[in-house]
Amino acid sequence: MKKWTPLLVFCLLAIGIMSYSKLKVSEIASIRLECADFCEDGQIPAGLFADKTFTEPKEIKVFVTAINKAKRMKGELDYGVMFRMYAAYKNGGEKVYTLNIADSKKEGIRGLLVDSKDSGKGYSIPSKNHEELRKLIYGETTEMLH
Repeated sequence: MKKWTPLLVFCLLAIGIMSYSKLKVSEIASIRLECADFCEDGQIPAGLFADKTFTEPKEIKVFVTAINKAKRMKGELDYGVMFRMYAAYKNGGEKVYTLNIADSKKEGIRGLLVDSKDSGKGYSIPSKNHEELRKLIYGETTEMLH
């Protein structure tokens, strides 16, 4: 039994880490987007905003689902920053991301998500989630929010 104890401990830790790596809607108080590269010099392009906060659970769910479905991209990244995204936790913590979501209805467009603590690693947001975020961010209503 003693020789299995380290393996058991490792498995329990691994399961614990994997189960806590996903964001939960119930943990997030708000999502705030801040316009970045497009809004330099204080100029805000038509259809954009300097700062926008989402607090409704259905809105937060769109962001959390996209984050949780994002897949790690290979290699180092070189990218511009459309939005800085601040996920405010109900416990007072905050996580900062780069979020690139284009205002384009083209089929198959994916979003980019980057954790600000590790800006060389990017995550691709699936096109379905990109479209849901696009509608929410740029003001087009979606059935998900009704």
